[in-house]
Formats: sequence, structure tokens, C-alpha cells
Amino acid sequence: MNKMKSVFENDFSTIKTLGDMAGYIKNLLPSEIPADYAIKPIFTSIEREVNIRNGILALKDFMNQLYDIIIEDGEKYDKPKPTFIPAGKKPSIPIDFPFIYHIKSVLLNIGYNSDLKDGVLTFSGLKTLTPIICCEGMPAMSKISAPKLLTCLRFLNECGMYFEGLNLDAEKLNMASEVYIEVMYPDNPVLLTGLKIMSVAQRDLKWKTYDEIFLRCDYSAIFV
Repeated sequence: MNKMKSVFENDFSTIKTLGDMAGYIKNLLPSEIPADYAIKPIFTSIEREVNIRNGILALKDFMNQLYDIIIEDGEKYDKPKPTFIPAGKKPSIPIDFPFIYHIKSVLLNIGYNSDLKDGVLTFSGLKTLTPIICCEGMPAMSKISAPKLLTCLRFLNECGMYFEGLNLDAEKLNMASEVYIEVMYPDNPVLLTGLKIMSVAQRDLKWKTYDEIFLRCDYSAIFV
């Protein structure tokens, strides 16, 4: 099986808005994922293969929904200055469309830093969610601010993800709190297995520049 194309290998000349970028990445999601494929031991040490495969399928569906919401209504979550991308220049997700990059980073931080048990991800402390994760899988020097983190969590809640232990209706988050937070996805709990696996893939495997395997749910990263 061949690896999928990285985010900017296709034509990017039509990307001008946040919705354009979401639609562009959505089109890079796999159209089909095989029912059976061999999985690298680094991942089977986390969860059974059948749950991993089902989790990746659920993650693809979740990301598809996430992009649809951004395309339809993303402006209420992110009100950037009008973006002008010169002809021939590749758009930069972290610079031109930071909302997508922050959402990706929060999801990666949840998946990577949490414990998975019985369809629930558990982590301690909101500061765990603030590192911005580069496409190579490493944390950047900058972090997500508390107001922007709250915006991201509210957006993920709209996507069907629930955070037990957090009050998302509060005016601001208590970033100093070390309370344990449980992440749930009632519509299809196995999604959280897929989130865990693809977070490990993005963080622990080495990728070339712009290889955003998580954003496009590149399942080929996990098979042997």
C-alpha cells in the first residue's frame, strides 16, 4: 500500500479562507480504509488490532465531521484577518490558519498524554493540552493561550466530544488546576482508540516537513 500524499502535494492555489483549508484537507482523507492490515508493534502494545482498525475508521469519520463544521460555521470560532496568500506560495497552516493547527494540537495532546481505558481517555491538568505540535511531531516553543484553548474545547464539544471535569460554560479556564479530566465520545467510543493511536504515530514516528498524517488520518503510518 502506498502512502497518501502529504498536505501540500496537490494544487493549493484555491486556498484563501479557513473553510477552503478545511475543505482541502478533508479531500485528503482516505476514501476507503482496508478491513484488515498488519499493524506495527508500537501500536499493538497499546490496544488490540481490531480496536485499532475500528478506531482509525471512527477517527476518519470524526475528522470528516470536524472539517464540515469548520467549512460551514468555522468563522464563529476563528475570526482571522483576511488572509492573502501570494500566487505560487504554499499556505502555512500554523501562520495562515492557526485555528486548525490549535485544534490539531489539542487533539494530539489529548491522545498522546492520556490513559485509555474502557473507551475513555483520562489526563491530568489543562497545561497538558497547551503545547503546539509541529508537523514533525515535536512541541513548538509557543503554546496555546487559555482563551484559545477554551475555544478549541468548545469546538470539540460541538463535534460530540465531552470533557468530564471541565465547565466549558465558564468565562475562563483554571489553568493551574491539576484535576483529572475524562474525555468521552458517546457516539462511538472506539474513536478515542483511533485518536490515541494516530497521536502516537504523529508524535513518535519521524516525518518530513508538512507531513501532517494526523490531519489527513493517514492510516498507512501505522501498518507494517
